Amino acid sequence: MPPELLALSFTQLALTVFGFFAGMTLVSVAMGFAVERALSKSRKIFDLPLFEGQHRFELLGNAVFVVIATVTVTLALRAGVVRFGPSSALRSALTFYAMLLGFQVYYWFLHRAMHHRAIVHVHRWHHRSQVTTPLTGQSMSPFEALGWMGGYVGLPWLFSQVVPLSFWGWAGYVAFNVFGNLVGHANVEPTARVASSRSATLFANVFLYHSLHHARWNGHYSFQAALMDRIMGTEWGDWPALYERVAGGRPLTSLKERGDA
Repeated sequence: MPPELLALSFTQLALTVFGFFAGMTLVSVAMGFAVERALSKSRKIFDLPLFEGQHRFELLGNAVFVVIATVTVTLALRAGVVRFGPSSALRSALTFYAMLLGFQVYYWFLHRAMHHRAIVHVHRWHHRSQVTTPLTGQSMSPFEALGWMGGYVGLPWLFSQVVPLSFWGWAGYVAFNVFGNLVGHANVEPTARVASSRSATLFANVFLYHSLHHARWNGHYSFQAALMDRIMGTEWGDWPALYERVAGGRPLTSLKERGDA
């Protein structure tokens, strides 16, 4: 960990971590709403109203998430849970991409588990938003937020038992994760057709891909990319047809909308 952070008191470290998560959330949400405004007339995904008070409800969820992330990450850094080594360019890049792939695997299993009836109550907060907004990404119950901390802290702890990680590679991935999660819940489709093919979505989903999960409840459990859904057989075959419809300027008018599989 950088010596500047090691020299901070617990309170100072907590304020720094809070500033990181709160700042990334504010910037990402602002960017997400800017994308929505820019594309609302040409590439809206669902042309349906939000539930009454949705933004206020989601703001509360984001506050819960930021507080839990602040406490968890501060305690983990203070206790030296994750082994960090020198942040060379190579180590930083390897750490970032190990987290990128590792989180996708971790999140698919976490997300699939939260849809099991035994613990589905943990996930219902997030799914109250059937039509998503940039605030939806971190709108979740405290228990679900703790599950995310398993990816933010537990996953790097596990990796660092094999080889020390780069602090900046890890922090860079967490920032990337927050940004992608919040902007990626915008109710518009900015993805160009060239990036919407089945092969391209192994690396990055179109926005509609996850929007369908909120509308349909089951399936599309992956984070960021379709890789794990394709491996585990939880991908819907009709999303490309629905993507073409939205990209052509015709939004979906029902949560039960289906495309040609």
